[in-house]
Amino acid sequence: MAYLGDKKDVEFIRVTSDKALDFMSLYNVLPSPSNYKIWYDYASEENMSLNQTINDMIRKRKSFSAIVCKNLYERFFENDQQQNAVATAGESIQSELVKIAKTVSDINKGSEKYSSTINSSLLGIDKLPGGTELKSIISVLLSETNDVMNSHNSAQLKLKESAKTVQKLQTTLESVRQESLTDVLTNIGNRKAFEENLKRNTVDSLNDNTDLCMIIGDIDHFKIFNDTWGHHVGDQVLKAVAHSIKTRVGDVGTTARYGGEEFVILLPHINLEKAQKIAEKIRLSIAERSMKRKSTGESIGKITCSFGVAKYRQGEHQTDFLERADSALYMSKSKGRNQVTLEDDASHKVIKIA
Repeated sequence: MAYLGDKKDVEFIRVTSDKALDFMSLYNVLPSPSNYKIWYDYASEENMSLNQTINDMIRKRKSFSAIVCKNLYERFFENDQQQNAVATAGESIQSELVKIAKTVSDINKGSEKYSSTINSSLLGIDKLPGGTELKSIISVLLSETNDVMNSHNSAQLKLKESAKTVQKLQTTLESVRQESLTDVLTNIGNRKAFEENLKRNTVDSLNDNTDLCMIIGDIDHFKIFNDTWGHHVGDQVLKAVAHSIKTRVGDVGTTARYGGEEFVILLPHINLEKAQKIAEKIRLSIAERSMKRKSTGESIGKITCSFGVAKYRQGEHQTDFLERADSALYMSKSKGRNQVTLEDDASHKVIKIA
């Protein structure tokens, strides 16, 4: 929250900290550093998945024992911290290896110049008084210099190999991180990816004073369809809808499966009117698509989706932004589905199918 300004930042931390301690006292939570992290994030309301999980536990009157809190910390924080620590360590190690390799290279260059200079001097040294003996001594020194150079070259090669190994490990770590942010079924972002993008995009929108819009889409009557045709066909539909959304959004935004049959799209630098048009293109592309059962080729009819569109209001909480988009989606559902509805539209203007 540093982007709110120093005074507001200090006040936010103080208020949030007080709330966290109050929650911990209310639910008899041991005030350990990891538990404080959990409840500070809960009080800040910035981690929507954490808040939803804790709120569900509170509704079910579950106790926050030491084991429960440990599981919460491991689930929401420990993995990210480990990945960040490994990535940071890897970057530091690679940077140091590069520095050492450069130092060795510089030494080699100096040694090569030194060796070349001595070799040139040896050409005429025989003509000097005592030159033969002197040449013998210098030749020994030159041989030792060459041995050092060879040793440095070997060390440099090993350092380069080590740097490559560290780089491969960093690449592998990033791949693992991307997998953790991807929905396995639809191959688009998952809820965690959405929440990370939402946090980053709202900060960017506030700092740069730029537009940010959100589209929430939901497959109409999906439960009935799933019960009729089975989960395998339901998965096929989810994949098809995700593909249509991702294709129409392209590079202008990020897409994610928010949960079940619900999808969410974030559109930075896009105003409400343009976001509405994008939602409508997505809606049409899905409604016009003929779905067939993959295994038999049997027609399973048309699939439709309803959409809600909202624009970020500078400085508002992410949850409020999400709730306004969700309310617009609910309006589309209540008005007959297969529609796009804008947030807070006083006239409830709806784009209907032809």
